[in-house]
Amino acid sequence: MIMKHTIICLITAVVILGWFLPLWAENVPESQPNASFGIAGSFSYYNAWERKKGEDHSRYDFTPGFGGGFVFEKMFNNYLGIHYGLWVNRFNLEMKIKTSLKSLSIDPMAFFYTKITSSGWAVSFPICLITSLNASFFSFNILAGIKYTHIVETQMKINNPIMSYKRHIDVLPYFNQPQFGFNLGIVLKFRIARFVDIFAGGIGDLYVTELIKSGNGMFLLFDLTATAGVMFRTNIFPMRNQ
Repeated sequence: MIMKHTIICLITAVVILGWFLPLWAENVPESQPNASFGIAGSFSYYNAWERKKGEDHSRYDFTPGFGGGFVFEKMFNNYLGIHYGLWVNRFNLEMKIKTSLKSLSIDPMAFFYTKITSSGWAVSFPICLITSLNASFFSFNILAGIKYTHIVETQMKINNPIMSYKRHIDVLPYFNQPQFGFNLGIVLKFRIARFVDIFAGGIGDLYVTELIKSGNGMFLLFDLTATAGVMFRTNIFPMRNQ
């Protein structure tokens, strides 16, 4: 008799659970993907800020470059997250320098600018804090953080109107290869599928490491970069339900 009542109670409990579990599952919020990875490309303009003037008259002009890399994001909630990546960049710098006039001597080089073009490759690791404003399928992100860049190859071409030749020189030993800086930018992100986003934005970088190891002046590298790419959202690091 007791066994009969026990079986009836168990069957009743199973039926009740089978009835309420689907209703409970519908009311539990689904964990949203909050970790993303993707690929991106960039187009940049590089320049150098003359933080301290030297003896010669010199100036840098904006020179284009390009790059590509992998990007990663982890959101802590709907408003804050972290962005980091691994980039390979082709950079170019164009400098015009002219020797200062001396009162007791006349140097022909003082009448012409010498054009120096530096080109090379660098690897960058940005880490940024994300502040996100979301609306349906669209989000507006503000990025601010730090960036480490390591220059791995650089060549310089010298051209002067009174020279009868052009020289290509390996100047990597004269550059400070590790460069540390700060960045700030905005990124617009659009959801095109449940787990797929496309994005585009602009970021500015200013490095605080002196570009040239030795010299009379002090130049700091900076760039303005446009980026675009695609990201795939995952639940590899799911957030707790709020």
